[in-house]
Amino acid sequence: MNLSLPSAFAGGRPRALAMPNSQGPPGGPSSSLGSLAAIAGAIAVGLIAAVSVNAAPRDPSRVAAVFPPWWDAGRSLGAGGTAGQIAAVGGAPFIVILRGDPVDLARRARASGALLILDPDLAGVCAPKGALS
Repeated sequence: MNLSLPSAFAGGRPRALAMPNSQGPPGGPSSSLGSLAAIAGAIAVGLIAAVSVNAAPRDPSRVAAVFPPWWDAGRSLGAGGTAGQIAAVGGAPFIVILRGDPVDLARRARASGALLILDPDLAGVCAPKGALS
């Protein structure tokens, strides 16, 4: 009968075994961060959907176009000007209140880069107190 020790015990002392493709224990910090990012993303998408449905423009000839927040005021105004007549600037430089043809104002604003089209009266901070009607 041949009793031999596994290679991990060769030489009388145990050696560490290499774990191929080991990236740490499951559920470590990187997987928690990824899960948190996925949850935050899902919440953000849900909020944007709820806001855009509940704050849809009542008057399609007057809208608050919300452009990407990383755009400067000049770029937002330029994009808004290609979509319709600029009536005012919202509470943030990337929000532009537009007037125009009710048939395609929202479509033109989206085509020029708007992320959301909202009712300026319901959008809260979008329409400053002095906005033109």
